[in-house]
Amino acid sequence: MGRLADKVVIVTGGTAGIGRGTAALLAAEGARVVVTGRQEAAGRDTVAAIAAQGGTAHYMRQDVTLEADWPTTIAATVKKFGRLDALVNNAGDCILKPIEDLSLDVVRAMVRINLEAAFLGVKHALPVIAKTGGGAIVNISSAAGLKGGIGGTGYSAGKGALVAFSRAAALEAREKNVRINVVHPGFVWGPGVIDAMGEEGAKRFRAACIARTPMKRVGVPEDIGAMVLYLVSDESRFVVGADVTVDGGYMAV
Repeated sequence: MGRLADKVVIVTGGTAGIGRGTAALLAAEGARVVVTGRQEAAGRDTVAAIAAQGGTAHYMRQDVTLEADWPTTIAATVKKFGRLDALVNNAGDCILKPIEDLSLDVVRAMVRINLEAAFLGVKHALPVIAKTGGGAIVNISSAAGLKGGIGGTGYSAGKGALVAFSRAAALEAREKNVRINVVHPGFVWGPGVIDAMGEEGAKRFRAACIARTPMKRVGVPEDIGAMVLYLVSDESRFVVGADVTVDGGYMAV
Protein backbone atom coordinates (compact mmCIF):
# COMPACT_ATOMS: atom_id res chain seq x y z
CA MET A 1 0.00 0.00 0.00
CA GLY A 2 2.81 2.43 0.76
CA ARG A 3 3.27 5.13 3.37
CA LEU A 4 1.17 7.62 1.36
CA ALA A 5 -1.51 5.28 0.05
CA ASP A 6 -4.44 7.23 -1.46
CA LYS A 7 -3.00 10.65 -0.60
CA VAL A 8 -2.99 13.37 -3.26
CA VAL A 9 0.02 15.68 -3.31
CA ILE A 10 0.96 18.70 -5.43
CA VAL A 11 4.71 19.20 -5.98
CA THR A 12 5.60 22.54 -7.53
CA GLY A 13 8.74 22.79 -9.58
CA GLY A 14 8.45 19.05 -10.02
CA THR A 15 9.93 18.96 -13.50
CA ALA A 16 13.59 18.57 -12.44
CA GLY A 17 16.03 18.32 -9.56
CA ILE A 18 14.67 18.15 -6.03
CA GLY A 19 11.08 18.45 -7.24
CA ARG A 20 11.38 15.55 -9.64
CA GLY A 21 13.17 13.35 -7.13
CA THR A 22 10.59 14.16 -4.48
CA ALA A 23 7.63 13.50 -6.76
CA ALA A 24 9.06 10.10 -7.67
CA LEU A 25 9.55 9.08 -4.04
CA LEU A 26 6.06 10.19 -3.03
CA ALA A 27 4.52 8.30 -5.93
CA ALA A 28 6.54 5.19 -5.07
CA GLU A 29 4.92 5.26 -1.63
CA GLY A 30 1.41 5.33 -3.06
CA ALA A 31 0.64 9.03 -3.47
CA ARG A 32 -1.12 10.36 -6.52
CA VAL A 33 1.17 13.22 -7.44
CA VAL A 34 0.41 16.36 -9.41
CA VAL A 35 3.65 17.72 -10.85
CA THR A 36 3.57 21.40 -11.73
CA GLY A 37 6.00 23.68 -13.52
CA ARG A 38 6.43 25.84 -16.60
CA GLN A 39 8.40 23.34 -18.70
CA GLU A 40 5.80 21.06 -20.24
CA ALA A 41 8.21 18.61 -21.90
CA ALA A 42 10.18 18.14 -18.66
CA GLY A 43 6.95 17.78 -16.70
CA ARG A 44 5.68 15.04 -18.96
CA ASP A 45 9.06 13.30 -18.77
CA THR A 46 8.75 13.29 -14.97
CA VAL A 47 5.25 11.83 -15.15
CA ALA A 48 6.36 9.19 -17.65
CA ALA A 49 9.27 8.16 -15.42
CA ILE A 50 6.93 7.82 -12.44
CA ALA A 51 4.44 5.79 -14.48
CA ALA A 52 7.23 3.48 -15.63
CA GLN A 53 7.87 2.64 -11.98
CA GLY A 54 4.20 1.89 -11.37
CA GLY A 55 3.30 5.24 -9.81
CA THR A 56 0.46 7.66 -10.52
CA ALA A 57 1.27 11.20 -11.56
CA HIS A 58 -0.19 14.00 -13.64
CA TYR A 59 1.45 17.13 -15.03
CA MET A 60 -0.12 20.59 -14.91
CA ARG A 61 1.45 23.73 -16.24
CA GLN A 62 1.69 26.38 -13.51
CA ASP A 63 3.51 29.63 -12.88
CA VAL A 64 3.61 29.68 -9.09
CA THR A 65 4.21 33.44 -8.99
CA LEU A 66 0.81 34.12 -10.60
CA GLU A 67 -2.00 34.00 -8.06
CA ALA A 68 -4.59 33.13 -10.71
CA ASP A 69 -2.74 29.87 -11.45
CA TRP A 70 -3.14 28.59 -7.89
CA PRO A 71 -6.93 28.15 -7.62
CA THR A 72 -6.95 26.78 -11.17
CA THR A 73 -4.29 24.16 -10.36
CA ILE A 74 -5.88 23.16 -7.06
CA ALA A 75 -9.38 22.91 -8.55
CA ALA A 76 -8.06 20.78 -11.41
CA THR A 77 -6.29 18.51 -8.91
CA VAL A 78 -9.46 17.98 -6.89
CA LYS A 79 -11.45 17.38 -10.06
CA LYS A 80 -9.02 14.70 -11.24
CA PHE A 81 -8.24 12.95 -7.96
CA GLY A 82 -11.12 13.95 -5.68
CA ARG A 83 -9.11 15.59 -2.89
CA LEU A 84 -5.88 17.31 -1.85
CA ASP A 85 -3.88 16.06 1.13
CA ALA A 86 -0.56 17.85 0.82
CA LEU A 87 1.41 20.53 -0.97
CA VAL A 88 5.17 20.69 -1.48
CA ASN A 89 6.23 24.26 -2.25
CA ASN A 90 9.45 23.37 -4.03
CA ALA A 91 9.62 25.80 -6.95
CA GLY A 92 12.38 28.36 -6.55
CA ASP A 93 15.32 30.07 -8.20
CA CYS A 94 18.79 31.27 -7.30
CA ILE A 95 20.82 34.13 -8.81
CA LEU A 96 24.23 34.74 -7.26
CA LYS A 97 25.79 38.19 -7.68
CA PRO A 98 27.77 40.63 -5.53
CA ILE A 99 25.58 43.28 -3.89
CA GLU A 100 26.97 46.09 -6.07
CA ASP A 101 26.02 44.10 -9.19
CA LEU A 102 22.60 43.08 -7.90
CA SER A 103 19.65 45.05 -9.22
CA LEU A 104 16.51 45.69 -7.23
CA ASP A 105 14.55 43.87 -9.93
CA VAL A 106 16.61 40.72 -9.38
CA VAL A 107 16.11 40.89 -5.61
CA ARG A 108 12.38 41.31 -6.11
CA ALA A 109 12.35 38.35 -8.49
CA MET A 110 14.12 36.20 -5.87
CA VAL A 111 11.61 37.21 -3.21
CA ARG A 112 8.72 36.62 -5.57
CA ILE A 113 9.64 33.05 -6.48
CA ASN A 114 11.16 31.97 -3.16
CA LEU A 115 8.69 33.62 -0.75
CA GLU A 116 5.58 34.99 -2.41
CA ALA A 117 4.92 31.82 -4.43
CA ALA A 118 4.94 29.74 -1.24
CA PHE A 119 2.61 32.25 0.42
CA LEU A 120 0.18 31.87 -2.48
CA GLY A 121 0.40 28.10 -2.25
CA VAL A 122 -0.34 28.08 1.46
CA LYS A 123 -3.15 30.61 1.07
CA HIS A 124 -5.00 28.64 -1.58
CA ALA A 125 -4.17 25.05 -0.56
CA LEU A 126 -4.79 25.37 3.17
CA PRO A 127 -8.61 25.47 3.12
CA VAL A 128 -8.79 22.69 0.53
CA ILE A 129 -6.48 20.38 2.50
CA ALA A 130 -8.47 21.17 5.64
CA LYS A 131 -11.63 19.92 3.92
CA THR A 132 -10.10 16.45 3.60
CA GLY A 133 -9.68 16.34 7.37
CA GLY A 134 -6.15 17.70 7.45
CA GLY A 135 -2.77 17.10 5.91
CA ALA A 136 0.59 18.72 5.39
CA ILE A 137 2.42 21.52 3.61
CA VAL A 138 6.18 21.40 3.17
CA ASN A 139 8.05 24.53 2.15
CA ILE A 140 11.49 24.01 0.63
CA SER A 141 13.88 26.69 1.83
CA SER A 142 17.68 26.35 1.81
CA ALA A 143 20.68 26.38 4.10
CA ALA A 144 21.11 29.84 2.58
CA GLY A 145 17.96 30.86 4.42
CA LEU A 146 19.75 30.19 7.71
CA LYS A 147 23.36 30.95 6.87
CA GLY A 148 24.86 33.68 4.72
CA GLY A 149 26.97 33.19 1.62
CA ILE A 150 28.92 35.55 -0.61
CA GLY A 151 26.84 36.59 -3.60
CA GLY A 152 23.64 35.17 -2.17
CA THR A 153 22.00 38.21 -0.61
CA GLY A 154 18.96 38.21 -2.90
CA TYR A 155 18.50 34.47 -2.62
CA SER A 156 19.00 34.42 1.15
CA ALA A 157 16.52 37.27 1.54
CA GLY A 158 13.74 35.23 -0.04
CA LYS A 159 14.59 31.93 1.62
CA GLY A 160 15.16 33.51 5.04
CA ALA A 161 11.80 35.26 4.87
CA LEU A 162 10.21 31.95 3.91
CA VAL A 163 11.36 30.51 7.23
CA ALA A 164 9.69 33.23 9.30
CA PHE A 165 6.54 33.08 7.18
CA SER A 166 6.33 29.29 7.58
CA ARG A 167 6.62 29.43 11.36
CA ALA A 168 3.79 31.95 11.61
CA ALA A 169 1.65 30.10 9.07
CA ALA A 170 2.19 26.83 10.94
CA LEU A 171 0.47 28.27 14.00
CA GLU A 172 -2.59 29.25 11.99
CA ALA A 173 -2.70 26.03 9.98
CA ARG A 174 -2.52 23.89 13.13
CA GLU A 175 -6.04 24.98 13.96
CA LYS A 176 -7.18 23.44 10.67
CA ASN A 177 -5.27 20.20 11.30
CA VAL A 178 -2.73 21.05 8.61
CA ARG A 179 0.95 20.78 9.50
CA ILE A 180 3.43 23.21 7.92
CA ASN A 181 7.16 22.50 8.11
CA VAL A 182 10.30 23.71 6.33
CA VAL A 183 13.13 21.70 4.79
CA HIS A 184 16.55 23.29 4.29
CA PRO A 185 18.61 21.47 1.66
CA GLY A 186 22.36 21.88 1.67
CA PHE A 187 24.41 21.47 -1.50
CA VAL A 188 22.33 19.32 -3.86
CA TRP A 189 23.73 18.19 -7.17
CA GLY A 190 21.66 18.26 -10.33
CA PRO A 191 21.76 19.18 -14.02
CA GLY A 192 20.82 22.77 -13.19
CA VAL A 193 24.23 23.34 -11.61
CA ILE A 194 26.01 22.50 -14.86
CA ASP A 195 23.51 24.56 -16.86
CA ALA A 196 24.20 27.58 -14.66
CA MET A 197 27.97 27.26 -14.30
CA GLY A 198 29.22 25.20 -17.20
CA GLU A 199 31.24 22.00 -16.93
CA GLU A 200 34.40 23.50 -15.43
CA GLY A 201 32.62 25.91 -13.12
CA ALA A 202 30.33 23.15 -11.85
CA LYS A 203 33.33 20.89 -11.27
CA ARG A 204 35.03 23.52 -9.10
CA PHE A 205 31.80 24.25 -7.27
CA ARG A 206 31.22 20.57 -6.53
CA ALA A 207 34.72 20.21 -5.07
CA ALA A 208 34.18 23.30 -2.89
CA CYS A 209 30.83 21.95 -1.67
CA ILE A 210 32.31 18.60 -0.75
CA ALA A 211 35.12 20.31 1.15
CA ARG A 212 32.60 22.30 3.23
CA THR A 213 30.28 19.36 3.97
CA PRO A 214 31.24 17.07 6.88
CA MET A 215 29.84 13.99 5.12
CA LYS A 216 32.20 14.78 2.21
CA ARG A 217 29.63 14.47 -0.53
CA VAL A 218 26.98 16.61 -2.13
CA GLY A 219 23.32 15.74 -1.78
CA VAL A 220 21.08 14.24 -4.43
CA PRO A 221 17.38 15.07 -4.93
CA GLU A 222 16.29 11.83 -3.27
CA ASP A 223 18.01 12.90 -0.02
CA ILE A 224 15.63 15.84 0.20
CA GLY A 225 12.69 13.82 -1.09
CA ALA A 226 13.09 11.31 1.73
CA MET A 227 12.62 14.05 4.33
CA VAL A 228 9.64 15.48 2.45
CA LEU A 229 8.13 11.99 2.38
CA TYR A 230 8.38 11.78 6.16
CA LEU A 231 6.87 15.25 6.67
CA VAL A 232 3.98 14.55 4.30
CA SER A 233 3.24 11.17 5.87
CA ASP A 234 1.26 10.55 9.04
CA GLU A 235 4.50 9.45 10.70
CA SER A 236 5.27 13.14 11.35
CA ARG A 237 1.89 13.87 12.92
CA PHE A 238 3.53 15.61 15.91
CA VAL A 239 5.94 17.72 13.80
CA VAL A 240 4.68 21.28 13.28
CA GLY A 241 6.54 24.50 12.51
CA ALA A 242 9.87 22.68 12.33
CA ASP A 243 13.03 23.67 10.43
CA VAL A 244 14.74 20.52 9.20
CA THR A 245 18.19 20.68 7.63
CA VAL A 246 19.19 18.00 5.13
CA ASP A 247 22.73 19.07 4.40
CA GLY A 248 25.29 16.43 5.28
CA GLY A 249 26.23 18.36 8.40
CA TYR A 250 26.92 21.72 6.70
CA MET A 251 24.95 23.75 9.23
CA ALA A 252 26.62 21.98 12.16
CA VAL A 253 30.02 23.47 11.35
